[in-house]
Amino acid sequence: MSSEHLTHLQKGQLGEVTLIVGDPGRVDLISKDWADRQKIEDTREFVLVIGKYKGHNVSICSTGMGAGSTEICIIELIENGAKQIIRCGGCGSWRDDIKPGDLIINRAMARTPGLMGDYVPDNYPAVADPILVGKLYRGAQQRGFKVYTGVGLTTETYFLGQYRQPKIENSPVKVDDAKMKFWQDRGIINAEMESAVLFILGSIYQIPVANCLVVHLSRATYSWEQPEDYNRIHRESAISVLDAVLN
Repeated sequence: MSSEHLTHLQKGQLGEVTLIVGDPGRVDLISKDWADRQKIEDTREFVLVIGKYKGHNVSICSTGMGAGSTEICIIELIENGAKQIIRCGGCGSWRDDIKPGDLIINRAMARTPGLMGDYVPDNYPAVADPILVGKLYRGAQQRGFKVYTGVGLTTETYFLGQYRQPKIENSPVKVDDAKMKFWQDRGIINAEMESAVLFILGSIYQIPVANCLVVHLSRATYSWEQPEDYNRIHRESAISVLDAVLN
């Protein structure tokens, strides 16, 4: 029986490592030079490609943005035999010295209360596989990336969850800036919307998981990485991830 959303994926097709990305367009960006490349799925936000990288079977799938579609994707990848899953995504930096274009490899994630509450209580830790974290960190350093590791925050929402005020006139909802400082004072270095989902499901189902995130925004200066550079860094960091895990 096929999965409900990754309906064309069969057990045994996923590679030694499966990369997940938020943006479906990033699947082609990262996998375009793989040998024996085959698109297995292209449904809604889910684009799945398998192929060979330096002789190794590998795979990549897009999750879309946020916890809901990410949970669907990861569960169905695990249903179909995913061996290890690494999120190659983006995030916003919450520390002044971490700039757009830098990499962050989170060893753990704090999260919005109730996020993944159908699986685990709020005091269940969301942690990456420490062996994978070490491999990714060393690999990124060796390739010349400016890379940081630490604890991040996965939020359920993009605007108020990450303390952005919507540009809606006479909005009855106001951002409480003190809440962002609360997290920064406790060592949170970045925010995004998916990694805690991956880390929790990896722990539950005993699959090695990790992330490698490109900083696209500094919240200190509200400066963004230029799109062409952002895409280039995503591709280069994904190559770093594959080399670090497979070699």
